[in-house]
Amino acid sequence: MQDFLVDLIMPKETILKKVLVWRAKYISHRQFVYILSIVVGFTSGVGAVILKNLTHFFQHILEGNLVKYYHHAFYFLFPILGLTIVYFIMKYIIRNKVSHGIPSTLYAISKRKGIMKQYQMFGSILTAPLTVGFGGSVGLEGPTVATPLEIY
Repeated sequence: MQDFLVDLIMPKETILKKVLVWRAKYISHRQFVYILSIVVGFTSGVGAVILKNLTHFFQHILEGNLVKYYHHAFYFLFPILGLTIVYFIMKYIIRNKVSHGIPSTLYAISKRKGIMKQYQMFGSILTAPLTVGFGGSVGLEGPTVATPLEIY
């Protein structure tokens, strides 16, 4: 029965099909859930590290030698500049509205079987560090929550 479902869902000779057939033969459902838990935990950690390091990178650029002696005067302009950059990224690169991390994740889990749009992850990874690194008043927790779900 499982082979019939695999053939119905996926074309012949795909890597995913081979992995699913191998999993059905050699790994129990509980072991598979454990393996997926490890993968999700690892990707969550990698996503959090990427978000944090990008944020610190943008902050270091702004407070570094670029405006070393004048950066106190620019603290008012940095958030406006960051939000302007985020606006143009959303309008011309992502071309979709990037919603908030935790509410969109909860909605996807409750209504869409955990499936989220792929641009959400890339939008969160691009826009959140820019906003926070330039001094915007948001956090990185929401994008960090949304990142591992969207990889799959």
